[in-house]
Amino acid sequence: MYTKLTLNITDTVVEKAKRAAKRRNTSVSRLVEDYLKKIPEEKESESAVSFFINNAPAKKIKPGTEKNLIKAYLKKKYGN
Repeated sequence: MYTKLTLNITDTVVEKAKRAAKRRNTSVSRLVEDYLKKIPEEKESESAVSFFINNAPAKKIKPGTEKNLIKAYLKKKYGN
């Protein structure tokens, strides 16, 4: 099943994509789809869980520490 997707891309990138698709004898849609298929699947829940397990304090923690762990995880993942 295919779904229509609208993208906002600069004119120069669109022209570059059209030329690349023509050289490969395919469509821009297929070119984009093939590229997106190459992106590895992220398993965020696993990475978040492992982050919290690896950074969990060994001793009893005071309330609010979980919030700091979450902030550290998000900062590491997304930057500031």
